[in-house]
Amino acid sequence: MIDYFCIIQARLNSSRLPAKVMLDLGGETLLQRVYETVSRSKNIDNIVVATSDQESDNMIAQQSKKMGIICYRGSLNNVLKRFYDVAKLHNAKNIVRITADNPLMDSGVIDDLITHFKSSRMDYSMFENGVYGLSAEVFTFDSLKEAFKNSKSILDNEHVTPYIRNNFIVNNIDIHEPYNRPELRATIDTLEDYIRMEAFYLFCDKHSYVQNMDNYILYQDNAKNIEFTPQ
Repeated sequence: MIDYFCIIQARLNSSRLPAKVMLDLGGETLLQRVYETVSRSKNIDNIVVATSDQESDNMIAQQSKKMGIICYRGSLNNVLKRFYDVAKLHNAKNIVRITADNPLMDSGVIDDLITHFKSSRMDYSMFENGVYGLSAEVFTFDSLKEAFKNSKSILDNEHVTPYIRNNFIVNNIDIHEPYNRPELRATIDTLEDYIRMEAFYLFCDKHSYVQNMDNYILYQDNAKNIEFTPQ
């Protein structure tokens, strides 16, 4: 049994920014960036990429193979079923859900969340009120199984966890400093998001700064002054 099984959710048919997970950020794809961050977690035991079985997502499967990551392929629209099937296949006890559009997801934040989840003995945990794009969810396989069996709505099937959050014991925690900045946006969902993030990666390359969430916050706070002390 895998204690903490991370599923990176990815697809190419995004309506607002198609094929975004394959976009280049500093010489690597967005999917690579997310995987590299998650793989630094000390509490995650295994990682898979979960995409659809549609031909349009073949590039994700190919990229995953190139990176040496297991890629599970399932339903395009019923993402809840995709999560349940791959978690069951790998005998997961708890699931860490990550989406592939957050390149600056912090492994330390993931580890803190898992630690809170362990101590809470509840069914579901997530951090709240943080930078948009610094999000992860942790939940039990038992709650996922019940959601799969009982959820009826398109919303539940598409977004995986609404049924769990509405029917199980939830432990949401306010995120700690310096990440408690909900007004900042660090996800890639639109072309504007990508342009903003690409500029940050180019800026870090130019000044030999680490491309992480701490420096992204400093970068946003000092947008008119490029001189700041990197983390």
